[in-house]
Amino acid sequence: LIGGIGFITLVGCAGTGEVIPLQLHLASADAKKTVKPSEPLKVVIGKLIDGRKSQRGLGVRTHLWGGVSHFDVPGNKPAETVASLLTDYLSAKGWKVLKQGSTEQADVVLTGTLLELSVQAKSRIGFTAMTTKTRLAIQAKNVSDDSIVRMTLNGTGSEDVFWFDREDVEEVLNEVLADSFSKLEQDTTVVNRTLRLTNS
Repeated sequence: LIGGIGFITLVGCAGTGEVIPLQLHLASADAKKTVKPSEPLKVVIGKLIDGRKSQRGLGVRTHLWGGVSHFDVPGNKPAETVASLLTDYLSAKGWKVLKQGSTEQADVVLTGTLLELSVQAKSRIGFTAMTTKTRLAIQAKNVSDDSIVRMTLNGTGSEDVFWFDREDVEEVLNEVLADSFSKLEQDTTVVNRTLRLTNS
């Protein structure tokens, strides 16, 4: 029996070179915390550029007995994935996010560069250590006066699990992204339908 368990553990911890697709989405609990204003700020999310140093996946899982698996998002387009998540987050927080090309006049146009979106998982005896990092440079252009607000949204997270599961990585990364997005809301204020930094 012990030998059988050891064999299963050995197989389970050996790398196969597979790609592990991560399904990223915001937790529904985040959306329930917001009371939407009667006249929300109208925002268009423009292009988010993938400016990461390495654009080959999101990172790797290092297996206990050698070999690695690779993390990625479906379609290998993390910047587009982050833009979609940012849209969902701002909508849940009461902002009115317009589609590009909408005939409705936007108050703010958001663009940016994805500087980092990484996941690392290292299997050790008895647990797997997971770490995630995100960094997104955001530029908000106010349509009414062409003024620009710039900020960088950083996020980090880590967790140790006894038995590795893809959903554990997804949960940590989703939480880190939501936390970094919250800084856009916390560090800005709306003044006459323009976005301003709270400390400016």
